[in-house]
Amino acid sequence: MSANATVQVHLVPTLILEGALAGGVAVVVDVLRATSVMVRALASGCDAIIPCLEIEEARDVARALPSGSAVLAGERQGVAIEGFDFGNSPGDFTPDVCRGKTVVMTTTNGTRAILASLEADRVLIGAFANLRAIREELRNESRTVHIVCSGTDGLVSFEDTLLAGAIASHLDRVEGLSLGNDSARISARAWLSVTFGNENLDEVLRTGRGGLRVSELGLGRDIVEAGAVDTIGIVPELRRDPLRIVRAGATREGGIG
Repeated sequence: MSANATVQVHLVPTLILEGALAGGVAVVVDVLRATSVMVRALASGCDAIIPCLEIEEARDVARALPSGSAVLAGERQGVAIEGFDFGNSPGDFTPDVCRGKTVVMTTTNGTRAILASLEADRVLIGAFANLRAIREELRNESRTVHIVCSGTDGLVSFEDTLLAGAIASHLDRVEGLSLGNDSARISARAWLSVTFGNENLDEVLRTGRGGLRVSELGLGRDIVEAGAVDTIGIVPELRRDPLRIVRAGATREGGIG
């Protein structure tokens, strides 16, 4: 780690100051549920994920791909989009669905946060499922790490703050990367308060606004899957020209564990 590098947390994308990510590494998190889906889909064998801002854009991108190669996925306000193949439930993205396919995805919060992070030198995708893999990927990183929380409808989300804290506190305590802003300190303390408790993580995730919404939609299983820690050993990374998310490192191993 560089002596000048820090780890900073941005609790919602709109709090990122112009130019703040330049020269750094961004880790985008949307625990419930977009980045949890992306990690699962790539671990299940999809070739790439293309993030889109709008529904019609996603449909156009999928139509432009070779016949039978696209999987359309996404939601608005937690609800699957009419005419799409899948919504935003991690458990739907099995090897039978994903192997050899390109997932074209648009969501209310997660895909927008990814596209808001493009000025970073490198953009990684984090979830609780690949927490250890993300930490390992950042071990030798010399640039400032920015953890970008997707939030929920423009507001800070409990679950994203906790995952940001799980990453930031590790980089601070183990890797010697100092906490560079108050949002990093808040999230790290939030995570440490959870780790000292007796509840299962998925039970904690249910208590936030995002968790309550997912539960109200009858998708409680998604919370269980999103709260499973270190089950997948890959790190998704955003590549450009063309814009797509793929596994970081051509030789990286580690699917669903």
